[in-house]
Amino acid sequence: MKALFRAQARRVDALSLRERAIMFVSVALALAAVADAMVLSPAMAERRALVAQLRQQNQELDALRMQLKALMQVAPESPLGRQRAAVEQARGELAQLESQLKQRLAGRDAATRLPELLERTLRRHERLTLTKLVTAADTPAPSGSAAIAPAADEPALHWQGVELGVAGNYLDLMHYLVDLEQALPGLRWGPLQISTQSTPPLLTVKLLLAGDAP
Repeated sequence: MKALFRAQARRVDALSLRERAIMFVSVALALAAVADAMVLSPAMAERRALVAQLRQQNQELDALRMQLKALMQVAPESPLGRQRAAVEQARGELAQLESQLKQRLAGRDAATRLPELLERTLRRHERLTLTKLVTAADTPAPSGSAAIAPAADEPALHWQGVELGVAGNYLDLMHYLVDLEQALPGLRWGPLQISTQSTPPLLTVKLLLAGDAP
């Protein structure tokens, strides 16, 4: 191997300066061609593929945007337009129902029927099923409340009592209880049980609200 290198070195030394320059340029061009074939060309091909993929994805996104824009501009008489109008009407009715409920709770002198309020609140939870709604007669004041005797010219404070039973998913039951607490700030809670032996789980609770039922 050393002898071969010495022979090649002697051949290079025997070349003229011009011939040496041509040889070195040829070797550099050959190395550049090898590097381009092994490294640069695959990298450029991969880059071109990524650019084409991004361009195609952008075109698909533009098509989806156009479809969405067309859906947003549907005619009112079309099936989708009628469905959207029905949804907006249902939202308006729900907002009106909540407004009426808040107005009834705001007036202390106006009597409020607790069972009716519970049923209205339950309508917002379609996956729950009402299993029991019984009004308790002669409901005493809830324990732990401020039992202050009324003045001689003031009527005694009465309490409405309801035994409520609702069946449904555990998470839906928890959402319903939170909704009740927010919709009826003056609500008092009695014993509460959730039975998981039945399917779906069954919630039973006694609820109390100040005021006489009409």
